[in-house]
Amino acid sequence: MPVLPHLRSKVLLVGSLLGLSAAWPLDFLIFRENRIVEGQGIPLLQAAPWFAWLGFFLFWGYFLTRSFSGSERIRAFELVPAALAPPCLLFFLGEAATRILSTAQPYARVSMGPGIWISAVALFILLVDLYSRYGREKAKYLPLGTSAILVLWISASGQLNDLSLLTELIQRKARFAAELGNHLWITGVSVGLSTLGGIPLGFAVFRRAWLREKVFSILNIVQTIPSLALFGLLIAPLSLLAATVPLLKEMGIQGIGWTPAVIALTLYAMLPVVRNTYAGLAGVEPELVEAGKGMGMSRVQLLVFVELPRAFPIVLGGLRIACVQNVGNTAVAALIGAGGLGVFIFQGLGQSALDLIMLGAVPTILLAVGVDALFQVLIRLVTPRGLQ
Repeated sequence: MPVLPHLRSKVLLVGSLLGLSAAWPLDFLIFRENRIVEGQGIPLLQAAPWFAWLGFFLFWGYFLTRSFSGSERIRAFELVPAALAPPCLLFFLGEAATRILSTAQPYARVSMGPGIWISAVALFILLVDLYSRYGREKAKYLPLGTSAILVLWISASGQLNDLSLLTELIQRKARFAAELGNHLWITGVSVGLSTLGGIPLGFAVFRRAWLREKVFSILNIVQTIPSLALFGLLIAPLSLLAATVPLLKEMGIQGIGWTPAVIALTLYAMLPVVRNTYAGLAGVEPELVEAGKGMGMSRVQLLVFVELPRAFPIVLGGLRIACVQNVGNTAVAALIGAGGLGVFIFQGLGQSALDLIMLGAVPTILLAVGVDALFQVLIRLVTPRGLQ
């Protein structure tokens, strides 16, 4: 009876199968005579030279077999090609787009097909699995940093300018910069206000049990309201307030625009901040508090020097959730005139222009991933080594 190979990593297996499935039957590129007509799919074997697609199959084939055989420990020679795969993919993607457009009409477009997006997801899964299992903490960031530098260099060099997504960006670079600033501003202000209100409220519900159930019930109800519905509920009262107090209208506070967006997003971000502040304070070991009392510390000193430092990593976890959540919700706020990257998403939906949708969606995703990674680094830095 044949013996089945032992599965070493389910995550690696899923990522490898996704990567291989991106080559066929999915299209890697989509060629259009102009930006809105239906496109013609181009598979990997036509889009890339033979050595590029051969390397693609060998790369994913190796990690597919690696998910069944060998040691569970990841080695450096596996980490390096995995980290360098994204810039290689982008380079050949730009080369293919340039080659296709060299013989096409002036208004022709080349877009990234589903095979590219599936490959990106597969590479993300692969890198997460490999980096989580690689033992040497400091050495593993060198190939990833090199990969990030190469991706930035390829993007800045103009290698990708023939892709339709980059064409949309170049044509709207001033508007894109303005809407990106709006997106960051709305997200930052809403998270900042939720932090100023949520941390003291979390401390209050920690100290007073009778307040805990009421506060969490209200915040949970807010979370159940769809974001667009909450934006709509705020339009009427804010419009009435602006009409009653002209000074507020002069300050930009009105029924549509950034005001209802900031208020709604602040309310949405309150629950994770309050909940994690309470959880962090409740998780402080009683022995530490008793030791502080034994040293003669007052209640304020216990809070500042014992409870808050111990609870700070958990509080940062709540801010991480709130910030990532608000990065996504801010895109919806474009429907009420608040601006942000959602402007391009809804413009693209109205024009049936996929690349315009991606111009808003892809940076929003990258912002969320970047914010999440930044907070994870901060949480790791402030967490004592013995508790990591």
